[in-house]
Amino acid sequence: MGRLFKKFSHLFLLSLLALQPTQGSALTDRQATAIVKDPAITTGMALSEYKGISLIGLAPPVGEKFDVPIVEPAQALKVISEALALIEGGSAFSKSQIERLKKKGPVTIVYDPRYPDKMSNMASVQVALFSPHYFKRARQLTFLVIVSRHGVKWPVKELAAVMVHELVGHGIQHLNNRWGKMRLIDMECEAWLYEEMAYQGLEMDKFSSQMIDFKKQLEKQCDSFLRYLRNNDPKGAQLWETLDPNVPELLKHFDLYLEKQ
Repeated sequence: MGRLFKKFSHLFLLSLLALQPTQGSALTDRQATAIVKDPAITTGMALSEYKGISLIGLAPPVGEKFDVPIVEPAQALKVISEALALIEGGSAFSKSQIERLKKKGPVTIVYDPRYPDKMSNMASVQVALFSPHYFKRARQLTFLVIVSRHGVKWPVKELAAVMVHELVGHGIQHLNNRWGKMRLIDMECEAWLYEEMAYQGLEMDKFSSQMIDFKKQLEKQCDSFLRYLRNNDPKGAQLWETLDPNVPELLKHFDLYLEKQ
């Protein structure tokens, strides 16, 4: 989890900078290969960017079989770009948080059809994953989200909300040196709150069966926080008990809650 800092010679530093993406431009093949470091999946990869966010689309190893038909890397990146555009247009707060991340380190979204592995739990669909060390690139603060072979096929609004959960929710935790150090229930509650805010911005029907199920899951994931609000923070509890809670304000109460854990 810790970041390693070393002194570099001037020549080595120049070569390292050449491997870093330039703001507003797509990664080069060399830069992407330096991140992924696996020739079996970089062959046939697609590269793009969305307003300073690097996008990498990987192809599955030749001959490997999967449980679903695999979306081509270039098409997957188009879907991810659409989701990012929805986030930008639907949630000013999420957009501002992503800008915070971009100022502190590279933000990268990778479509990896190998995720999740074939031995994963098939009872639930794994859409995306925040994992800055997924490719073992841990020398600098980095914010990396993996979109799965299942996630890229989700309705784009739902994918956008899950990307907010992973990139903004867990990304801000990583920025604040809290990711992996908080209790799991608190890590997930905070990220689920960001996802709730995304659904509001995307104007999802809160009375649909899908959103009713989401609300139940949100309350389950935030059980500890919710009990704290109801027992100790009536103003925070009042914020919660609305159809569209004010998430930025709730997050302020969440910070106070964390201080008491």
